[in-house]
Amino acid sequence: MKKKIIAILMIMTMLLSACGDEGSSNFVQELFKEETKEELTPAPEETVEKSDGTWAIYWYLCGSDLESENGFATDDLNELMQVKLPDNVKVVIQTGGAAAWQNEVISEKKIGRYEYSKDELNQIEEKKQANMGDGDTLKDFLKFCNKNYPADHKMVLFWDHGGGTPSGAALDENYEGDSLSLPEMKKAFEKTCEPDAENPPYDIIGFDTCLMATVDVANIFKDKARYLVASEETEPGIGWHYSSWVKALADDTTITPAELGKKICDSYYKECEKNDFAEEATLSVTDLSKIDPVLTAYNSFGDEALVKALSDGAFLGKFSRVAKKTENYGGNTKNSGYSDMADMGDLAKHAKDILPTNSQAVLDALDEAVVYQVKGKYKSHAHGLSCFINYSHDEELLYNYTKASGSEAFEHFYTYNLTDGFSEKGYDYVSKLLNGEKIEEKEHFNIKSLDNKKLKITDDNTAVLKVGKKNAKYLASVCYDLFVTYDDGETFVCLGTAGTPDDVVADWENGIFKDNFRGVWGSIDENPVYMEAVCMNDDYTIYQIPIYLNKKEKFLSVACDTATHEFTILGAQDEMEYGVAPKNVTKLKVGDKITPVLYVMTGDDVKEVKMDSFKVTENTAFAESDLGDGKYAIGFDMTGTDGKQVTSAFEMFEVKNGVMKYL
Repeated sequence: MKKKIIAILMIMTMLLSACGDEGSSNFVQELFKEETKEELTPAPEETVEKSDGTWAIYWYLCGSDLESENGFATDDLNELMQVKLPDNVKVVIQTGGAAAWQNEVISEKKIGRYEYSKDELNQIEEKKQANMGDGDTLKDFLKFCNKNYPADHKMVLFWDHGGGTPSGAALDENYEGDSLSLPEMKKAFEKTCEPDAENPPYDIIGFDTCLMATVDVANIFKDKARYLVASEETEPGIGWHYSSWVKALADDTTITPAELGKKICDSYYKECEKNDFAEEATLSVTDLSKIDPVLTAYNSFGDEALVKALSDGAFLGKFSRVAKKTENYGGNTKNSGYSDMADMGDLAKHAKDILPTNSQAVLDALDEAVVYQVKGKYKSHAHGLSCFINYSHDEELLYNYTKASGSEAFEHFYTYNLTDGFSEKGYDYVSKLLNGEKIEEKEHFNIKSLDNKKLKITDDNTAVLKVGKKNAKYLASVCYDLFVTYDDGETFVCLGTAGTPDDVVADWENGIFKDNFRGVWGSIDENPVYMEAVCMNDDYTIYQIPIYLNKKEKFLSVACDTATHEFTILGAQDEMEYGVAPKNVTKLKVGDKITPVLYVMTGDDVKEVKMDSFKVTENTAFAESDLGDGKYAIGFDMTGTDGKQVTSAFEMFEVKNGVMKYL
């Protein structure tokens, strides 16, 4: 709170001084002088030595609920104003997009434009309220900046929520959460600059947002900037550390754009470490002059997938299971919402057996293009750029992707998977790909034939689901739901989904699946919780757990290390809203109140039920706990490659004196 007050006083001082209100200005300066002794690192007294080149940072600061509820934008402005800039560096800021600002200077009812130079922030223009999620608003800002603040080196910086390729960035909460789509960004830039792959108009395009380090974002900016700096995963609310990387520029304006990108990454990761967010942090620098080989390899990878899908009825199932193992970002569960974004390199790595021709080419091209990245322990499979995978099987997200995609092959591949066919454009593309050969009709699979399928209980007390070879090839995943039962099996309380190799023994070749229930389940301080796996790879599994944290609905992320089987609580965040990921990841603090959420099913009626609350202590931990004696049930969930899902018949079992037995 004290930092926010300081930021307010600083901004007020600058504006009052600019308006000529000497008495008020002096009064605020006295207050500010007193506060800064403890809180702020003062800008250096010496004038920073000039270089031959000039720098301008165009900061598109869309506050959204990140500012109105948490003051994160004010915090970052405060960080910026700790740096004294040399004469040849200026920061031009446009503010908007928030229902309220946590300072006394910026208005939520207007679009504000500010210049930060040397150590002063001055308002230079005020415009009528406008939608920061609209391409014309971005276009007007870029036009204004280029006309009034030309420079030898230019950077455009987006600040707010981000949703990856399908959803874009810059969510304006004053306009029903509208955000800038990738096509809107592309149009705004092309209307205000001359794209040039050899000599692009900007040095850096930066996204201090979630999820925007995507191959499709790189594609739209490849002839507009030299480098892209962005994150594959969600960012915590602290975001980039402005007083570090802007100071690096101020101290040495001869710094190259690539070196500045590295400073942004390193300072961000250092702050994530300081605030205990580093385990899921990602940030990368991509050389956009090298993105064309990535796109070529990726599209060939997609062509290979398309041909396989058209010739092999089992391929879509194989691809879906590879996608399930791929490191993905932003949540991607029914409860938390979907971003449909996953790491491109991890997808190529896992697909080597089913797409052997082009997988390595994708990895090699990525390695050349991504010149620097930072990543945490539980994002170690990140290669720097993500790609679209239609985990949600949502037609709107797929449609948005097709409008922004950098790979025509994958547009048609995911359309074929979801709709069983192609658009007219898709038929033309595939016909050329197959050299005019007839496109065979997709094999039809009715997953409803497996609905309520009976399980077999073996002599060794194991539930077995047999779907057969033919059906198995059309399935994307098989897992089981675990229930506690009451009222003689009339009421079922779902504890979540188990689908890791530890939980299900899967024979995909023959279509046989066995439970590996071990009598334990995930819990926080021995309070059982509903849990669902988001990402499963060889090194770790990430789970999401619905809770109420201090009476606010959240999803808690928990990681399980495969080698040690130790669990780590990573943090809590909101569900996806308006198709973009939350940036306000929070850590549990001593004294926080957690209320676990379970789901109760009676007949066809499913209700969310809040369990008993408990407080976080210094020793709060996530672990597998013995479920204890009682009656339980297992039902296998089967998901087809098109996202449709059915459940087997339930089998009841009892645990008595620690011994499990199916009834």
